[in-house]
Amino acid sequence: MDKKDVYLWLYGVVGCSNLTIDKIEKQVIKIEDIFDFSNETIYNFESVNEKIKENIIKYRKKVTIDDYKEMLYKKKVKYSIILDEDYPKDLKNIYDAPKVIFYKGDISNIGKNFSIGVVGSRKPTGYGVECTKKITRELSEYGINIISGLAIGIDAISHETALLGNGKTFGILGSGIDNPLPKTNIRLMNKIVESGGAVISEHGINKKVLPYYFAKRNRIISGLSEGVIVIEAAIKSGALITAEFAAEQGRTVFAVPGSLFSENSRGCHKLIKDGAKLTESIDDILEEFETFKLKIIKKDEKYDNINIKLSEFENIVIDIIKKNGTIDIDSLCSQSKIGIENVNPIIEKLKLYGLIFEIEKGVYSMKI
Repeated sequence: MDKKDVYLWLYGVVGCSNLTIDKIEKQVIKIEDIFDFSNETIYNFESVNEKIKENIIKYRKKVTIDDYKEMLYKKKVKYSIILDEDYPKDLKNIYDAPKVIFYKGDISNIGKNFSIGVVGSRKPTGYGVECTKKITRELSEYGINIISGLAIGIDAISHETALLGNGKTFGILGSGIDNPLPKTNIRLMNKIVESGGAVISEHGINKKVLPYYFAKRNRIISGLSEGVIVIEAAIKSGALITAEFAAEQGRTVFAVPGSLFSENSRGCHKLIKDGAKLTESIDDILEEFETFKLKIIKKDEKYDNINIKLSEFENIVIDIIKKNGTIDIDSLCSQSKIGIENVNPIIEKLKLYGLIFEIEKGVYSMKI
């Protein structure tokens, strides 16, 4: 048995972590000989969990590597081992890189195209949704891959929007490849695979899902990405864990600022205070990377370039919203000196044009 098969068997069948496999390798001459080790040798492995030792001994007699490969094949699951040529090279170089990744779809574009991670709140505001759609769509139009975690909220929106562009999108699961969670996103996962992207997990088949898997998968999101964008995140958020991994891995962290009144903005604002790049448009992202320096075209996206004729009062209202970023209806009436009976129809018209949107009841912002 070669080393790649041993990694697959230890990782998929026995349930060893990367670090456990590293510990075993340091204590043996050739890990490829593990099927020939005596039970005593295995029980003498230092710093290896007793349950893992028992599983190695038990499964050597019950499940061969060929058995496991057959199970993967029947479930249409592919795999790539860290020693393989097709294993993503950026992921290979991170700390605690998965020895094996399991996937459905095509991972070849991860190595060919530029990739950006997009993460954020599971319960985004209207502002967060609009930011995600705009940024992800424009990045994908450049042919950039979008990497995210297939959670509900910002993750799912980024995948859905990326499917409309020129790049591919890749979803990283915190559960087993044959047990994708959340179940509500199975349709989206199938669309990702059908579009030429892939759904990826470091957990093989027939695996119990443990809570810490979802935090650990964040290192894979950042590991596959050149940089990570955080769009809306509370102070205690999985998105901030991804940002931490990204910083540790030498990736650029981008954060989209939000409302002072939203808990979903506090995480992004903390990241910006800690050195993340404040991101208002994709130009803030692309200018970080040499690859895109010649491609960036500064666009004037002011509302007055849109082919819509606005009245004097409509221009006043939209200027005030633009200046404030977000504003409630009472403040808008006060600053514009227009009565609420006239402001309400203007608001509805501007919403219909797609120039502004309602963040929460009675609070409005420009579509960026």
